[in-house]
Amino acid sequence: MTSLTLYHHGPSTCSQKVRLILELKKLPYESKEVNLLAGEQHAPEYVKLNPNHVVPTLVTNNGVLIESNLILEYLDDAFPEIPARPSLPEDIHKVRLWMKQIDNFQQYTGPITYGIAVRRLQMDKSDEEKQADLDNIPDPLKRQARKETMEKGIEAPIVINSLKKAGEFLNHLENIIEDSGWIAGDKFGLADACTLPYILRFDHLSLSEAFSENKRPKINNWYKKVKNLEFFDKAVTNLLPPPLVQMMGAFGDEVKEEALKLMEEK
Repeated sequence: MTSLTLYHHGPSTCSQKVRLILELKKLPYESKEVNLLAGEQHAPEYVKLNPNHVVPTLVTNNGVLIESNLILEYLDDAFPEIPARPSLPEDIHKVRLWMKQIDNFQQYTGPITYGIAVRRLQMDKSDEEKQADLDNIPDPLKRQARKETMEKGIEAPIVINSLKKAGEFLNHLENIIEDSGWIAGDKFGLADACTLPYILRFDHLSLSEAFSENKRPKINNWYKKVKNLEFFDKAVTNLLPPPLVQMMGAFGDEVKEEALKLMEEK
C-alpha cells in the first residue's frame, strides 16, 4: 500500500485543497506541519523536498510531489476508488480548464492576505527580522513587491491589482457554477476543492459580502454546500488556529469598505 506523508500548513490555501481531496477519498496520511508564519518553509531540510519554499509537499513510497493542483491529479489517478473528477470527457475538460485558471489566480491571494492581515501580525518584528524575511524570497521582483506591501498594506499597487482580479475571479465563478450547485459535475470534486480555500480566505478577511446571497447567489449557495460536507471540519476548520482567524477578521474589518470597493471596480 502506498504511504503518504503531507507537509502542509493549516491555514495555507494550497494545503487545504489537498487535505480536502485526501479526506474525500478517505486516504490515511502522516501529517507534517510546516509553519509558514515561523518561516519553516525556508529551512534547508524542507527546501531539499520543495525548492520553491512553499507548501504542500506530498511524499510517497516512490517520490516527492509538489504543486498542489498536480498533487490533486496524482491522488485521483493513483486512488480512483472514490473519483474526484466527473466521468464525462467534456466535464473533465472543464475541471482541467478551471484548475488552470485557479493556478493563475493563486498569485493574487498572497498579496491580498499579506497586505490586509499578515503584515500586521509581523509589525512587532525588528528591522533585521523583517529584512531576513525578505532575503528568504528568491525572486527579486517578488521580494520588492513584498517590501512595498510590508510598507503600504492595502495601498500597495500589487494589493490593489490583486483585489480587482479577485472581483473578476468571483464573477467568473458565479457564471460557471452548474445547476447541480457544484462547479463541474453533480458532486464535490477537484474543481470545488481547488476553489474553496480562496472563498474561505475572503470570508476570513471579512470580505464575504462580495459573495452574499444578494450579490453572487450561486457562490453563496455553493459555499454553504461545501461547508456542510462531512469531512470539511477535519480537512479545514480543525486546522485553523481560532486566534489567527479572529485576527484576520479584525484586520479585514478595518479595510473592508475599501477592499470591497476595489473588488467591484471594472
